[in-house]
Amino acid sequence: MGKTMNSPTSAILRALGLLSLLIASTSISAKTHPSYLTEEYCSSVVEQFVGSGMRSLGKYVNEHFNPEYKGGIRNTIRFLEQRSEWLNECNEYLVDTNNTYIFHSQDDTQDIFMAIDELTRELQHVRSGVEYRDDTGNNNPAPFIKRRFTTLAQLVDRHHTRLLMKKQFQ
Repeated sequence: MGKTMNSPTSAILRALGLLSLLIASTSISAKTHPSYLTEEYCSSVVEQFVGSGMRSLGKYVNEHFNPEYKGGIRNTIRFLEQRSEWLNECNEYLVDTNNTYIFHSQDDTQDIFMAIDELTRELQHVRSGVEYRDDTGNNNPAPFIKRRFTTLAQLVDRHHTRLLMKKQFQ
């Protein structure tokens, strides 16, 4: 009779022990995020990048890009690096807290981050003096920069279209 009374107690103790191990391992592996990170904040970061950020970037690439002006290139690189950092921070927060991504899906998010990185890298090459020879032998990096921007713009536009469609059917 002593074994039967002990059996439920030992089962409860084992369960409590496993539960405390689970809680301890979860709290150790859980990431902490700054208190300013919220869904609303991250949504506003995305909206700013997709809206005015991309318009500004497009205007620079299509109208003002000049490989001779290193300051403009430097500022654009900083802009892209900063936005990438903010978007990455929000993406990590959303993945950890909601199991969602900053852009439509994991693939879309990775594609957009890769396009930002590729445009940034291309601008860094231009700024460091890498020459892009055209058919006439002149240094002309503009088509390469525009191609990288176009890839990013298409990916961001696809995301923006999905957002608009989602809002329309809510």
